[in-house]
Amino acid sequence: MGKLSLWSFLSEQGQDLPLPGESVAGKTIVVTGANVGLGLEASVHVANKEPTLLIATCRDTVKCEQTVKILRERCAGSRPASLDSWPLDLSSFDNVRSFADRFVAEGPERLNVLVANAGTFNPVYTRTQDDWEVMLQVNYLSTALLSILLLPHLLRSATHDDPSRLVLVSSLGHYLAEPMLTDSQNWDHILGAISAKKFGVSGYNLSKMLQVAFVRELGARLPSPTPLVITAVNPGLCHSSLQRELEKYRLLRMVLAFVKWLLRARTSEMGSRNLVYAALATNAQDLHGRYMSSCEVVEECDFLLSAKGQAFTERLWRETIEVLSKVDDRVSQIVSTYLPAR
Repeated sequence: MGKLSLWSFLSEQGQDLPLPGESVAGKTIVVTGANVGLGLEASVHVANKEPTLLIATCRDTVKCEQTVKILRERCAGSRPASLDSWPLDLSSFDNVRSFADRFVAEGPERLNVLVANAGTFNPVYTRTQDDWEVMLQVNYLSTALLSILLLPHLLRSATHDDPSRLVLVSSLGHYLAEPMLTDSQNWDHILGAISAKKFGVSGYNLSKMLQVAFVRELGARLPSPTPLVITAVNPGLCHSSLQRELEKYRLLRMVLAFVKWLLRARTSEMGSRNLVYAALATNAQDLHGRYMSSCEVVEECDFLLSAKGQAFTERLWRETIEVLSKVDDRVSQIVSTYLPAR
């Protein structure tokens, strides 16, 4: 079963990761959280392959304008018309719904790849305008909402030889989340209980476990061989802006810098290769419903592979669909049409 060890972690961190050489000609690709870090570097890799359209999302229009400028500077050989950036703020359900509406109204006919990279790490307990804990909403609920609302577009764009891709950027931190779920079978409502508890830093790890569980359950509901390959990806410990909330404090910034040096943190560019590999590599069916690290399929945490974890995952799926169906009534329709009970 999947376990996290210091030796395996350090061995992975030192690896030089591959970049897939597959073409993206004729494809539309969406990368969320694309203004900095992993999302920006993944967008640069994709843009340099000249897709029909790359939509790199950012939280607001100012960041969108800056991101397009950076992409055009770093991808000088790419066609300018193939690059665009749309605002998408995952801390707001309405914003996610608006993005999906815009894709229907203005987007291209095809959506071949969705890389759901956008996320947040906030150790201070904060609730969103939708009244959910911020890491739970951004990293899990809104990511799930976006994935489901765009699911019909992904499925319609797939071919027998070239399935569409849905990549959720998770974390090795999901291996550390089980202690927070020891009595979860007694909770009246999993999502409500998680949102109400002040987990601090550990809340990030838990939100990433929920992502892996979502990938497993969604993957199990799609036909085999699947027209949509869904994968959870661990980019590894990277030098990125994810920890910017911690870096506001001088002492924590120093400690974090030392830890990154000690644990051989990757550059954002190297970490982004995991995302690009999951989005484009030809061995698609091998990646479906799985968790990847260092461009290889590895086992998820012991909890998710256990009978208790499987029961948790099924219950989490039901609750997630119930919550999101109240946010947008298209969710229940999409699930009933495309995702029958497994």
